Parts: sequence; C-alpha cells; structure tokens
Amino acid sequence: MLELAGLGVVAAAFGCGPKPAFVLGAGERLDAETIDRDPIALLPPGAIMLGSLDLEALYKTPIGGDVNAIVESLVPLGRESNFVPSRDTRKLVGGVWAMKGVDLCAVTQGSFDVQAIQRAADARAQAPSGAPLVKTRYADVDLYTVGNLGFVLLTPSTMLSGNEVGMRRALDRLRTKKPSREVAPWMIELFDTPGASFAIAGDFGAESAVEVDAFGLPRRTPRASARTPVQPVLEAVSKTYPFLAGVRAVRVLGNFNPPGLNFAGALTYESEEAALAGSGHLKNLSQLTQWINLLAAFGVGASLPPAQLAPNGKDVGVVQPVDTQFAKMAISIVARYLRRG
Repeated sequence: MLELAGLGVVAAAFGCGPKPAFVLGAGERLDAETIDRDPIALLPPGAIMLGSLDLEALYKTPIGGDVNAIVESLVPLGRESNFVPSRDTRKLVGGVWAMKGVDLCAVTQGSFDVQAIQRAADARAQAPSGAPLVKTRYADVDLYTVGNLGFVLLTPSTMLSGNEVGMRRALDRLRTKKPSREVAPWMIELFDTPGASFAIAGDFGAESAVEVDAFGLPRRTPRASARTPVQPVLEAVSKTYPFLAGVRAVRVLGNFNPPGLNFAGALTYESEEAALAGSGHLKNLSQLTQWINLLAAFGVGASLPPAQLAPNGKDVGVVQPVDTQFAKMAISIVARYLRRG
C-alpha cells in the first residue's frame, strides 16, 4: 500500500496543466464534479488487486511524519510547488492489473495548487534519480513520466497515476464513456467496512458467487482450475514465499488504532489441502518474529507479536497487530531502499 500511496501523491506533484476536456460521444463533456465524484470509477476494469487507504488517518498517526518524509523524497519539486503530502492528500485507491505484464494505476484525491505545481514541474528536467522527467500529450492532457511511471492531474482535486499501460487504459475510458465502477461487488463491500482505514482485495481466479466466510468477510468461492494471467507470477513468487502457493483470493482490512497498525483478513486457496499447507507456512513465517523479538530484547530493532492464524476449509484467517516502533523500523528500511533505487 505504501508504494501505491507514494505513486499517487507523486502524481500530485507532477500531473498538472490545463483542466482536461474529456469529450464523450455526441460531444458530451465530463466536468470536474463528475470526475471527482467516485475515484474507484476512474480505474480500468479487470483488476487482480485493489487497495484503498485513508491518507488523512495515516498522516495523523505517529508514523505519519515518517511516511510524509518518504513521499517528499520521491517528489522532485521544491517548496515552490506548494505541495505538502500530509496536508494536501486525503484518500487513495489503486490497483494492479495483469495485462501485458503487471500494470499499476492509482487515484489520489486531495486539494492542490495547480498553478504552483505547473510552474515547479515545468522548471525541472529530471527526477532526483537523474532520470529525465518527460512531458507527453495523451488523451488531451499532459502526462508526465519518469521511466515507465506517469502521472496527470485530472482536476484540482483528483489525480491519476501509474505505469504507461495502466494510465493509458484509464485515460482511454474517460474519452469513451462516463466513469463507472467495473469492480467486483465483494471488493466494494470490503472497502466500505466501517472503521477500516485501509483495505486490500485480491482476486486471482475466484468464481462470481459472493459469499460471507467464517471471518465475516465477503468472498467469491475459488475454483481449483482457475487460471489467470497472474498465476505464473504467483507461482514464481511462491518459491520464495510458499504460503502464496495456491492462493485464489486475498482480503485484508486494517486501521491505525493502538498499538499502531492492525491487520485482519483471510487468504482463500484453491483447495483445503492448499489452505492447510499455506497455514503451516504462515505459522513458520510467524515463528521468525520470535527471533525479531529476541533482538529487540537486546535493543536491536523492534518487537512484533506472532500472527494469529485460523484455518477454516479453504480459508486461512490472519490477525496481525504491529506496534508503532516496528512500523517505524519498517518504514526506515523502505526509505533506505528507495534512496538506493
């Protein structure tokens, strides 16, 4: 989720320019109010994973300052842009698509000084990494790209970001039809869960029937024979993370209540046998936290309680609290990785 958050708010710093004039058939125009109304409706159809994040809630937590610092380090604009992530962004929704590979698209909503950002973006020719910042005209809007990532401000309150394939699919939809949700209903139900500050939903080959599992989360019954473009990716990743072998759906909810971050969700597998195996691998992974806690006892790092696992048929429920100190340590690791990149 942090990667998508960074991607989305970076869009606020780059994507700007004249208010877009998306014209549908018969000359009908999409105004800013229509575009701002529903960020999920701006995303391309067919997502294999979707996530939502309450940025306002995040930035009010003890880790908010750490996240803000990372985002600001990703934005190659100075104070002249009048852009402060913790002040100017409110909500993010984004996802992953398996089209010609793995593609990203995200929508961030907030309030942005368009003219200041315009001047700041036009005054710079490269990102902190040294990669050129390229301005391209596409779908009647200015698209800024660094490498394969692009961003564009759709209105003063909404920006779109992602890699080139994901971005262009979203922009093409705005030129051909009114924004509409093309997302599995169970994902929307998950995002609308009261009290959740963030949610993640993944569909890697589930059927269309919506059910409610033993953990009270909506899900679609997986089918063992399902094959989607993401399956080869999952199979490759599962060699390093065996608990992902046979996963067909993921549901995660979370909030920022004490001790810091709280995750609760479930993995749905292709069979009960795969679920039992996945639960075993998750248990082994959870046992590694004992070594982390041992290091913390000697003043190295931070502690992390073991995850609570609850196998139930083809599902494995997972509950994981994360305290603020551990979250800050994880964020610092991410920051060092990004600086190297």
